[in-house]
Order: sequence, then structure tokens, then C-alpha cells
Amino acid sequence: MRTIALIAGVLAGALLAAPSVEAQPLRYWGKQPGAGTGWIDLGPRGYHEIEPGTEIPGWGRVKEVTNSRLVVEQMRTEAEKLSLRERGLLVYDVLEIHVLREDLRHLQPVSLPRPHR
Repeated sequence: MRTIALIAGVLAGALLAAPSVEAQPLRYWGKQPGAGTGWIDLGPRGYHEIEPGTEIPGWGRVKEVTNSRLVVEQMRTEAEKLSLRERGLLVYDVLEIHVLREDLRHLQPVSLPRPHR
């Protein structure tokens, strides 16, 4: 149980340390059939076709486009790492963000039957 709390704390720190000033809400709409590209919605900035290597302002560089998720990497500069250290936050070189396809984000969890004792 203590391990889970530690992992949750590390992840929460990483998310709090991620810059969100420029970041627009991002929605991933899925991969193009038969292609290595996908579609995102950046709110007021509109829809954009993306592929590995595409820079998404405020989010980072696209690492992977799959049917179920978009993987984005945020790379930290030395100045950003120093700023994180000074604020007592988690310091990392690369943060990998997984954005689920929009229709998968709203699925209701399935209740599993409890085992009988």
C-alpha cells in the first residue's frame, strides 16, 4: 500500500510540474485508417492532423499515434530542471503523456463479480 502511495505522489508531482500555461485542452480523435497519422482537437485552435514528430504547442512532441491513444513527450531543458528543483518539485528529463482516444475516455468501468469466500 505504501508503494502505491509513493508512486501516486511521484506521478502527481510530475503532473503538477508540467507547464500548462500555454497548453490548450487536447482531445485525441484517433488514427487515420491505413495511415500513421491521427487527429487532435486543440479547442479554439481547431483540429489538426498529427504524426510522430509533430510539436503540439504546450504539450510536447508526438512520440506515437495508435488506435487507442496518443503518446506525447515533454523534454525538459536544464533551466526548466533547475526551476523545478528550486520549487522542490520532481525533476525529470522526459515526461511521457498518454492521451486516450476521446470515445474511450468516457467508457463506464465494468463491475467485476466479487469472489466468494
